[in-house]
Amino acid sequence: MDDLKEWENNHSDYTCNLYLIKGYKKYAKTTNHYYIGKTIQGVAKRFSNKDHHIKELPRISEIWVGHFVNMLPDDEDILLAERMLICDVSNEVGNQYMLNRICVNYAPAQNVYILSEWYNYKTLKQRERISKDSIAKIIPDVIAYRVTEKKQSLLYMSEKLKKYWY
Repeated sequence: MDDLKEWENNHSDYTCNLYLIKGYKKYAKTTNHYYIGKTIQGVAKRFSNKDHHIKELPRISEIWVGHFVNMLPDDEDILLAERMLICDVSNEVGNQYMLNRICVNYAPAQNVYILSEWYNYKTLKQRERISKDSIAKIIPDVIAYRVTEKKQSLLYMSEKLKKYWY
């Protein structure tokens, strides 16, 4: 956690409001569990709160932190993104492997677009080359919810954006 605290202090222009955790529960040998959370106080400080779910995963293999780039989010914006991410990841890994028990079937009432921008707390680098079973790899590069005129939610995803140079 010291690395994460130091990274947050050195990158005060990156206010991290979301985080992804992957790890093993006590006595688990092969089954990963996942948790997605939100914070307005900083990720490292949130992890030190009493009864945080991180304590259910004594062996953590990954922590990724994310922030909003195009806006200064309020609590409602952060909650919306968290719900969308929980829904997406729980559909990919299965509800039984999620520590989150809320929002597993969620669709927003308005158009929402998420472009993934995650930072690894160990390497302190933005997501680039990562293993196939990483929680940051489970989340697509783009998640788009579009709401039709008939209030039907449509989900669009792009697993990997192609990089072009002009």
